[in-house]
Amino acid sequence: MGPAGLEVRSARAADAAGVTRLLEVIYSEQSYFVGDAPAPASSLAARIAADDPTQSLYLVALCGREVAGWLELHRSAAWRLSHVAVLTLAVAPAQRRRGVGRSLMRRSYDWCRRVGVLKVSLNVRAGNAAAIALYESEGFVVEGRERGQVRLRPGRDEFEDNVIMARWLAGAPPGG
Repeated sequence: MGPAGLEVRSARAADAAGVTRLLEVIYSEQSYFVGDAPAPASSLAARIAADDPTQSLYLVALCGREVAGWLELHRSAAWRLSHVAVLTLAVAPAQRRRGVGRSLMRRSYDWCRRVGVLKVSLNVRAGNAAAIALYESEGFVVEGRERGQVRLRPGRDEFEDNVIMARWLAGAPPGG
């Protein structure tokens, strides 16, 4: 169960501007994502409208009319990898540690089961202890670590590790 007043639903193209504003705030924090900036809202709207619902999932969490969180899951078109979906999760600073991320993730598991995703994988910066704690509480485990993968400041030799985590939705991996 999510926080009171939170609505989690499939994203619509009309949500793209609000989601882009959320992502701009998170990118500006320079502590969570690895890119420089989000794609334009028009690109996100087109992606939401055009993507195959068996290959990608877009969820939005709303508190009133404000976007409190965003989730994307994408499967590979290659059949050998189609059992895995890669997760991206974003939560507004004012809504963190209030159940928004967990609500989005739990809603996404239904889609995974419906389309045949057995494993959810993600990348998280090693310094994002709150996100790592959330993922671990949802059953994700560390599968790998890329040392010095993320440059922290332009032109400076300061780096952070990227942590690869995953969760098998049906328990342990086959043969594992």
